[in-house]
Amino acid sequence: MNTIFKYLILLIIPLAFFSCDEINERVLPSCSGKSGDLLIVVDSSYYNHQTGEAIQKIFSQEQLGLPQREALFNLIQVPHRSFARIFHTLRNIIMVNIEPGSKTKLTVRKEVWSESQLVVTITAPSDEIAAQTILKNAAVLLDYFNDKELARLHAKYKVNSRSKNAQYLNKKFGLSLNLDELYFVAEEAEDFIWLRKEKTAGGHRISQGIIIYTYPYVSDSTFEVTNLVAKRNYYTKEYVSGGNEGSYMESYKDYTPDQKEISLSGIYVNELRGLWRMQGDFMGGPYINYTLVDEQRNRVICIDGYVYAPKFNKREFLREQEALIKTITF
Repeated sequence: MNTIFKYLILLIIPLAFFSCDEINERVLPSCSGKSGDLLIVVDSSYYNHQTGEAIQKIFSQEQLGLPQREALFNLIQVPHRSFARIFHTLRNIIMVNIEPGSKTKLTVRKEVWSESQLVVTITAPSDEIAAQTILKNAAVLLDYFNDKELARLHAKYKVNSRSKNAQYLNKKFGLSLNLDELYFVAEEAEDFIWLRKEKTAGGHRISQGIIIYTYPYVSDSTFEVTNLVAKRNYYTKEYVSGGNEGSYMESYKDYTPDQKEISLSGIYVNELRGLWRMQGDFMGGPYINYTLVDEQRNRVICIDGYVYAPKFNKREFLREQEALIKTITF
């Protein structure tokens, strides 16, 4: 009996420790809300005055490179007294506390009430100072929430890092994108590939595509907007066709793409946001194009993501393409 008792004690002790660890581990629910949703927790008297004007000026500005006007984020405002548990798990939250006599403070916290959540808290002694603080940190705040949305998509795409599409692109171009298996090769050549993903929602078609092409690097003039657009048009005219015979994709001539430089994994990359149309067919939409130089092979690599979704807003579909392209590895 003594032997059995000792054995049971030895068995119970580790189980007790395991149970304590399990109890102490904090398990958060998944974040809620749609991509691009941003909850603003601030009393209505301030939201209808300077603080709210500053927030709307930043987050309600128009997303560049879309055919219809869409704000950068969908704003949802609730006063502090209405910030109930149902709102706690929302993915993106800005809390503004106006406390007379307090010091001005901006804090960023992650996973406060849910997984992958981002919460920014701004404390200020007055409505005016809160607005000034928000405007002063406009670029940083936008980057925080944009980067977080992209990070959520990257986590979603991570499972595709060893997909057949990823392996094929690695073999063909020496690079990899976390493409899922729903993408299929629509057209390809030695220095070009066009992959498409087709789906429907409510009976309406949604098409998302990735176009990759390479050409020899000659000079930095490659990165001039007119040259980038001309090169894109060359490849899309040659290989990207529409439903009608003789139709082809081209960059919309009356819209000059928005251009900026970014750093992607320490590599200089040129970003274009523009509009495309199908010459000879009734199709069009937005595209995002990333161009970089592969110095080892002395070549230019262009990776282009486009969207066709005539019955829907396109901001989030294009964000998916942006996030997908930014999974690039060599």
